[in-house]
Amino acid sequence: MIGHWGRLGRVAAALTLSVAAVVVAAAPAAAGAATGATQAASGVSAHAAAGASDATATKPAAVTLSVAADNGGVLKPGIDLVVSAMISNSGSAPVDAGSISVWLADGSLTTRDALSDWSDGTDRPDGVRSLGTATAGRVEPGSTTTVRITVPSTAVALTRDRAAILPLGASLSAGTKAVASGHGALLWQPADAGKRTNLAIAMPITVPAGSKGLISAADLATYTAANGLLSRQIDGLDGHPDVAIGLDPMILASIRVLGSSAPESALEWRQKLLNLPNDVFPLQYGDADAAGEVQAGVTELLKPTSLAWAMKPSDFQAPPDHVGETPEATSKAPASPTPTPTSTSGPALPTLDELLSWPYTMSGIVWPADGTVRAADLPVFAANGLKTTIVSGSNTSMGEVKTTPNAAFSAGDNTVIAADDAVSNALRSAVGATSPTAWNRAMSQLGAELELVGQEKGPEARTILATLSRGWPADSLRLSLTLDALASAPWVSSVSLPAALDAAPTPGVTIKDAPETAQHVAGIRQLLTTEKNLNAFATLLDDPTTLTGPTRANLLALLGVSWFNAQNDWPSALAANTKSSAAILDSVKIVPASNVNVFSTEAPIPVTVENGFSQRVNLVLQTRPSNARLEIDGNATQTVQADSRATMRVPVKANLGNGKVKLYLQLYSPTGVAIGDEASIPVEVHAEWEGVVALALAIIVVGLFGFGIVRNLLRHRAEKRAEPHGDGEADAGAAAPENAVAADASTPPEDGASGG
Repeated sequence: MIGHWGRLGRVAAALTLSVAAVVVAAAPAAAGAATGATQAASGVSAHAAAGASDATATKPAAVTLSVAADNGGVLKPGIDLVVSAMISNSGSAPVDAGSISVWLADGSLTTRDALSDWSDGTDRPDGVRSLGTATAGRVEPGSTTTVRITVPSTAVALTRDRAAILPLGASLSAGTKAVASGHGALLWQPADAGKRTNLAIAMPITVPAGSKGLISAADLATYTAANGLLSRQIDGLDGHPDVAIGLDPMILASIRVLGSSAPESALEWRQKLLNLPNDVFPLQYGDADAAGEVQAGVTELLKPTSLAWAMKPSDFQAPPDHVGETPEATSKAPASPTPTPTSTSGPALPTLDELLSWPYTMSGIVWPADGTVRAADLPVFAANGLKTTIVSGSNTSMGEVKTTPNAAFSAGDNTVIAADDAVSNALRSAVGATSPTAWNRAMSQLGAELELVGQEKGPEARTILATLSRGWPADSLRLSLTLDALASAPWVSSVSLPAALDAAPTPGVTIKDAPETAQHVAGIRQLLTTEKNLNAFATLLDDPTTLTGPTRANLLALLGVSWFNAQNDWPSALAANTKSSAAILDSVKIVPASNVNVFSTEAPIPVTVENGFSQRVNLVLQTRPSNARLEIDGNATQTVQADSRATMRVPVKANLGNGKVKLYLQLYSPTGVAIGDEASIPVEVHAEWEGVVALALAIIVVGLFGFGIVRNLLRHRAEKRAEPHGDGEADAGAAAPENAVAADASTPPEDGASGG
């Protein structure tokens, strides 16, 4: 509730202010938040807009004002109050120069609900106590200006002897027009706080969302360089051993598959990680969304199948690097002795277990995306060895409990540990803050939440959990600053994640089902179907794991929790994966052919196949005719080299009878998996022509043969008639001239012959 100021209101007239205005150039704000030229030009304040019609009140303000006190919002006796007021103009018209007024509202914020309501508001209530004003310059459209105001401690004049959360505010006016107001929280700390809140923190070590199942060497070098993303995560944990780390195993695998080619900075980063005293547990590979998998129908959570495809033997000539590997991983290597390398055998490559190994101090933990878990998911997690689930508070009934509950509770045979949403959001805002004002505002909110938890009734301190998000801003440098501030805060005690899990559960806290959207689950099912199709295609290859391995790794990357960040375009990544997968599935096919004529009973039919894939493929061609005019005499087999075409010959037999036949062609892998769509070739069968032609030829041959025989017989007879008959015939032939003369003399001429 909000109390009364008493005599503090009478001290306001005696305040002496030391004002310093500092204009800070800032990046353009999003133009989409503009409410229109009318509201921007008139300078309607948020408070005035609240009294207007509901339609006007729901419009986003073109000008916003954020207010925060330095030192994370903490003010101690005798210390000057320094306030930053940040003006953001996302409208299309400039904001004229004016003045900033800083004030404290009446009373104090005594509950977390009251703090939430105050932080969400933007009005300037009646009866505020002004702490002073400062000049604000002109603010151009799409720009941000910060004005800093210093109030001497003697002017603040707070006399409370106990810690309190005070409602801080600021208002911007231009002339006589109110432009905007903003709320903040001031943590008054006159002495050490009473009951401290036990705070456990879980931090993921991941990389930005991507569609590849391994991080490239170039990206590793960038992430692990000085001030790189991974380096900032590790460096920020220095001196904070209670922060639990959820580690994406893909980072380790990406370093190890590179062997001697791994960037030196990545190897140094891995050693730093190994030297940390913090508890470490593994996330799913690629930080995959386990809840989404289960809701899409997966019962055995997805894991990498092979990473051998990513390794080059030339990178493993040196003795193996076993930094961070556990004895268990090494013992899982093949028991048979490794042969001594020869000129034809390469070095032994790390196994999958060795690539993923790490000396984790905690295991059996699953950390889905915020607000995505159902009670029905927990038994599936447990069946996969994950009996502890980290969820967001919104995924539970925590909000229905009168006071802040402890983080851990039981759900059947499972343990659930729920993050406090308000604390987590403030922590994330502080770590990701891109300006000192934003950091101070987030820290004041965080400190106020923790102080109010400690003020709640109950003999024992609460043990709560805060989680950091997967999406780290590229320019965030405030992890260490934030953790250092928490470590020195009097209202919080740092505890480990195991300690939070051991805290007594608060009765009445249960899981509230918060399933993922139907659209997201449908996208996961689409990815699973695509993987199934690619695995079938991979049976064409000499080594199917060269395709199934990267397919699974890429799938896990696309399931990464970081894709839930609205700034990441998961639908586009999903569409790109579908397109590239379709190109692979369509890379091996039968080339369409024109009509084929068959004139003989046995004539192999040529079929052209195309392999547009990057590896050679082993094909089996099965053919079936549409009718009995053709018979298929077995399958055709062929190995087709990468990016080439080859001709496969279908052995066919033609039966008697002419006509049309359609041959249906289907490619298969050697294991019998159908590849691509069925194709067809129209065939004209002229099998009877072969018989007719053969008969005609036979007749011709027989005729020619008979003619030759007859001709030879006739010639032989003619020759016999012309030959003389023995010796008498010879004598007669010799006397023939004389007899002929005598005959001519004595024989009278025939009738009709004339004499002399």
